[in-house]
Amino acid sequence: MSPTLRQFALTVSLAALLGLLSGCMTATEGGQRNEVKVDEAVATRVAAGMKYLQMGNPSEARRHFSRALSLNDDSAQAHNAMALLYNYERDSKQEEHHYRKALSADRDYAPALNNYGTLLFSQGRYDEALEKFKRAANDPKYEGRASAFNNMGATYKALGEMDRAREAYIRSLRLSPGNSQLLLELARLYYQDGRASLGWDYYRDYERRVRPQSAEALWVGIRLAADLGKRDQQASYELALQNLYPESREYRLWRAWRAGQEGDE
Repeated sequence: MSPTLRQFALTVSLAALLGLLSGCMTATEGGQRNEVKVDEAVATRVAAGMKYLQMGNPSEARRHFSRALSLNDDSAQAHNAMALLYNYERDSKQEEHHYRKALSADRDYAPALNNYGTLLFSQGRYDEALEKFKRAANDPKYEGRASAFNNMGATYKALGEMDRAREAYIRSLRLSPGNSQLLLELARLYYQDGRASLGWDYYRDYERRVRPQSAEALWVGIRLAADLGKRDQQASYELALQNLYPESREYRLWRAWRAGQEGDE
């Protein structure tokens, strides 16, 4: 998976996972007929399984997810949860199988669309991933739309469609204004597009939120400041990069960049 997408997804939304399926059915337990709301039972099992998965206990998570599927093998919610378990176990074949089962049960189930898209992206299947992300992002009821737009941006970027990547990232930022990593990504994209002034605005917003900055962020700031003739800020970022990250890839890139600039003078 690319570093960009790894930063933004796969974000598991418990609220989305716990969206109740409609309807109920009659079941028999202990010889007595009891009205069982299968949707609520499935949601309860999925919630318990997700807690165990987040705690790093896949065996208990599997037990709950399997129980959810035994209650309703046509549950998009339960198949999506089982897919996440296989994602945790790095079994991409079974992960994809359960995403497909989830979408067979409900072709518009946005959490499975977004999560399946992330798997497809990690395998370099960008066109397939993009189709899934678009459908998830355009579901107004989906609480993870910001993540889906993020993933769209990363996919467009992988496909070399930078204008569409920026549009998707901006839409994600509107839905999730606290995502500082998006600010940095937009700053970088505008710099690469030769629009340093716009990139600088996003970068300064990022800088106000994140201290200390990463080597990656400082390298973006150095180049933006240099393009805009902001020598004091450039010097400040360069000093921070030298002092904080002398072993980083960005430090080496900066050294090569400075050598090239000095050679042009």
